[in-house]
Amino acid sequence: MKKPLVITLCILLTIGMSYSQNSENTVQKLKNAFQSEVFQLSGYGHLQYNISEYPERSFAGGRANHSIDVARALLFASGRLGENNQFGYVLVYDVGPNASLIELYGEWFKSKAVNLRFGQIKNTFTLENPVSLSRLETIYPSRPMSAMSGGGGDFNQYERDGRIVNKTGRDAGLQLYGLLFPDENFYRLEYYAGIYNGAGMNVKDNNNHKDFIGTAYFNPSKELKMGGSVYLGKYPDYMQYYLLGHSLSTRRWTVGAEYKSSHFNSRAEYIQSNDGDLRRNGYYGMILLKPVPDKWEFIGKYDYYNNDTFFGKNSIRDLTFGLNFYFAFLSRIQINYIYTDNQAIGGNHALATQLQLFF
Repeated sequence: MKKPLVITLCILLTIGMSYSQNSENTVQKLKNAFQSEVFQLSGYGHLQYNISEYPERSFAGGRANHSIDVARALLFASGRLGENNQFGYVLVYDVGPNASLIELYGEWFKSKAVNLRFGQIKNTFTLENPVSLSRLETIYPSRPMSAMSGGGGDFNQYERDGRIVNKTGRDAGLQLYGLLFPDENFYRLEYYAGIYNGAGMNVKDNNNHKDFIGTAYFNPSKELKMGGSVYLGKYPDYMQYYLLGHSLSTRRWTVGAEYKSSHFNSRAEYIQSNDGDLRRNGYYGMILLKPVPDKWEFIGKYDYYNNDTFFGKNSIRDLTFGLNFYFAFLSRIQINYIYTDNQAIGGNHALATQLQLFF
């Protein structure tokens, strides 16, 4: 081999190694910038395709029988601050079609037993509400839980008196929480106690009363938890509030249990809501099988919701069968068949598919 050719090959090899090393350094710098103790960035998005026999009767509602939607695109920023990382922060913003601030709060980590959160946070009313949509087993939350834990269903119920309530189960407040009574690799008791505006996400308080949510779960084993929540609050009676200052009371409670293992999950809850003169209740049960953990999941779910127990023909039942396939960490394809039996307007068959992308 001639010397000029050898020299040329050496130069190209040196340039290639230098480029590769620089690329690796650039990637590492980016990882270090976005995944440090002080600042971590992550997010996920949902793309949905829905087919409904009668769209006005479907679980999610809608105006078309076939629809492709960008449901949400959430960015998460979080980190630990201060000496011994005793302070932290979380920022969640939806940059999708319904752009809005989702969560913003600071935390103080005193110990496993005592911690504080202050800001706009997800409330702990019900077992299901605190579960992230990125980890929820089905595409849509249970109808009774979303309707009575401060979700969109609450807004529909109180449209008659103008009450603005918490969409997606979030509110501004102060929350105390912790884990008690350690036993090997789990804790026997977890608790949450918080005071909130009660007016909802991204909304100023509409009265001088603060709502209270208390939650406690007993864990007989690492896999099983059982317990419940109470919600006590007040909201303006807009028919008389501005003239006489009258308010209506909110009294809600829920009981439930959850079991989690490597191949099997299940959860069930009952909820009762007494808000002013409106009485509602509901329940759901979910079973999930994982024949190949972190890859395949098969789900069966049944839920019942009565949006006014005083009047007849108000119950809605949903039967869901689902399949989840994970192709990367928290990235999955979900397929749900949903049959809805609405006592007032009849039944509906729907098929929902969702692509979840996580980074």
